[in-house]
Amino acid sequence: MDLDELKKPLMWALIAVAVVVAGGVVAWGYASYREHSLHQAVAPQEKAADAHLREALAAPLEPAPGQAQQAVAKLDAAVQDINTRLDALRRLDAAPDPARVAAAEEALGDAAAIVRKEADAVRAGIAFHAARAALAEHMRGVGSRSSAWVSKAIELKHGLDKAYFNYRFALDAFASRLSDVPDQDLAGQVRARIDATLEHAKAELARSGRL
Repeated sequence: MDLDELKKPLMWALIAVAVVVAGGVVAWGYASYREHSLHQAVAPQEKAADAHLREALAAPLEPAPGQAQQAVAKLDAAVQDINTRLDALRRLDAAPDPARVAAAEEALGDAAAIVRKEADAVRAGIAFHAARAALAEHMRGVGSRSSAWVSKAIELKHGLDKAYFNYRFALDAFASRLSDVPDQDLAGQVRARIDATLEHAKAELARSGRL
């Protein structure tokens, strides 16, 4: 066997190795591209949800009467948008980095739940203040204390007590979700505002008892 014949098997072996290496490089490059594309799709959803969460937590728990319904509607819209983004995450092909997608889904799920609890608390606050205003208005008719007037006063007082219970429950539920807020300094500020809101509601209830 001459030298040229000896070189042929070696040449083919080298070609085969080169093909395998090139295929590996291409596969690695494609996998890296898919992972990068996945991260590019996930990051904006996380950023938007975090922005919604921060904006919600900065909002007043007791908005001005003329702005209360608008405030609740804004919180509800934030929850809806976060859930829409969460649905988009769930439709992604998570295979390139399932842990990354799972973490993002958890973050968006927590954000939606926190903002929803805040909306519930603000809504309960609206109901509480409306019940107190209704009782105060009725009590201003003190000159006509008929049996019907007394019955209505008792009914309104019971309604106020129920509204206060619901308000306190909603604020407590909101506070319990703040442990899932990534920025715990911000969460601490919100807890302080919840405590102040509860104290204010207690004072309002006590004043109503003296009407």
